[in-house]
Amino acid sequence: MYTYHSTNKEVNKMKIGDIQAQPGEKVFGKFEVGKTHARFPVHVPIHIIQGQSEGPVLLVQAGLSGLEVEPSLTLPGLVAELDPAKITGTLIVVPLLNTSGFEFEQVNAIWDDKDLNALGRGNADGTVSEQLIYRYYNEVISQADAVIDIRTGAQWGYFRYAGIYRTGAIQASTDLAISLGLPQVLLGQPDDASSSFEAAQDGKAVCSTWIGGGPGLRDYRDDDMRRTRNAVLNGLRHLGMIEGELESEGPVKIIDGHTFIKPNGERGFTFMDSEKRGESVAAGEQIGYVLHPYTGETLEEIRAPRDGVMLHAGASWPLLPEGVTLAILGDPVT
Repeated sequence: MYTYHSTNKEVNKMKIGDIQAQPGEKVFGKFEVGKTHARFPVHVPIHIIQGQSEGPVLLVQAGLSGLEVEPSLTLPGLVAELDPAKITGTLIVVPLLNTSGFEFEQVNAIWDDKDLNALGRGNADGTVSEQLIYRYYNEVISQADAVIDIRTGAQWGYFRYAGIYRTGAIQASTDLAISLGLPQVLLGQPDDASSSFEAAQDGKAVCSTWIGGGPGLRDYRDDDMRRTRNAVLNGLRHLGMIEGELESEGPVKIIDGHTFIKPNGERGFTFMDSEKRGESVAAGEQIGYVLHPYTGETLEEIRAPRDGVMLHAGASWPLLPEGVTLAILGDPVT
């Protein structure tokens, strides 16, 4: 049974900036997190559903990249479905945090061209984005017992797994990840400079939840919207915040990640073998290739450096920015 240690000092009441939810209320508001150079306010859109009785505080956040928009197709509708009278504890939903990146169709915030997933806990005296993350971390994330951070592959990758950092409350985070019902759970989500990693270090149950991206927005939109909805509902069920049985597409496989393949050789059109995702591959087996964009010749064959299972994760678009994950390999945990 999940046990929680709420940091919300006022039982049955949640307040974030000027947004306040009383027991049995569902509210939406814009949390002011800073001002631009021209003194225009910068806001984060936030939904709060406050249950009738004391319980965990679950934060579901998405869209720290302005191009990771798929969760915002699902989360507001899910909030509309939920009845505060049937919820124990508090659900906070941030469907699209990076509003300026979204408005201008780019990964980074427009104010200072910073990646909101690379600012840790932020900085009270820093740039606009650093101040945004600082206030968001201290007034939103700090109040949560558990965090489901929904990521996507943006324009370049397609993903379906729940990742766990090797820090903090690893078992609680793993249990949360398994409950979400995605086909794979990755033990060993790479350490990064995100606010989610900081939350994990603070001992919160944290799941870096990757659903969709790339051509999936066109080809698998309905499936991924369903997966996102189901993951949040399962998280609520796991935490004892709503009633009901966990739902999944099938057995959840736990993978201990050991290899994260990124572009480190030839550049050109990169194609990864998506048919091998979810399957075992042998050391030396080809899992992708790079083509010359003008001649069509094969410049490089991308091969697995060691035996492992390929995660449902990696590049799905041939022209990739530097640093994009091409594939993830790991060993099955029995």
